[in-house]
Amino acid sequence: MPVEPTRRALLAGLGAAAALAPLPALAFGDRSRLDVAEIMLPSGTLSRPEAWRRMLYEVIQTTSVEAHPDAVQVEPEDPALFEHPFSVLIGDGELPPLSDAAIEQLRRYLAYGGFLLLDDATGTAGGAFARSAKRLTERLFPTRPMSPLPGDHSIFRSFFLLDRPLGRVAVSDVLEGITVGPVTPLVLCPNDLSGALHRAEDGRNRFPVVPGGEEQRREALKLGINLVLYSLTSNYKHDQAHVAELMRDGKLGISE
Repeated sequence: MPVEPTRRALLAGLGAAAALAPLPALAFGDRSRLDVAEIMLPSGTLSRPEAWRRMLYEVIQTTSVEAHPDAVQVEPEDPALFEHPFSVLIGDGELPPLSDAAIEQLRRYLAYGGFLLLDDATGTAGGAFARSAKRLTERLFPTRPMSPLPGDHSIFRSFFLLDRPLGRVAVSDVLEGITVGPVTPLVLCPNDLSGALHRAEDGRNRFPVVPGGEEQRREALKLGINLVLYSLTSNYKHDQAHVAELMRDGKLGISE
């Protein structure tokens, strides 16, 4: 019988707690500094590591969070996902159906405290990526539909006070997410957050930001920082109650 990684092992990876059952192969990584995992699928996804390096560099400069400004690419079935508590899936088209093994691992990842940002790079509200992303969340959380997050959600005040979630575009005034009890472990950004933050090798911004230009880009960076702070201060402090509710809803066959 395979031994499962535990939520406390995830916390140990951030230097937050000792693991209940330390397992080097499956537990969250030894590094205490946060990085970003880009979840890659055979089609429909993009990699924009420079966007996340920029975001984490600003996290380091602006907050007391210790981060490693880097991004790695992982497949959803890869146990290495558990080494990276903050993950993103950037979509530029329709996502292919995930295997049952991938869905099960993503459920465990979110149950044990991982945070997943679905970033819509299409710049089109309600397009192919958004529709397939919602189908994905229906498999992950069959009893909890994706819904707009209220304006007073903690994401909008975890560090900066934000009025709306801006990115490369401003096609929607809301974030959507799955909320389980007091926490939201999965968020969909319709406005291409990574597109606003992405840079070329020479350091110049890769994409123009519309309609608000550089002020909008600064607001997008603030949103990225807020997402990081939210994932650390909200998801991780709600321990066993969060796990139990996710396991119950997702029907995860996991025992501590």
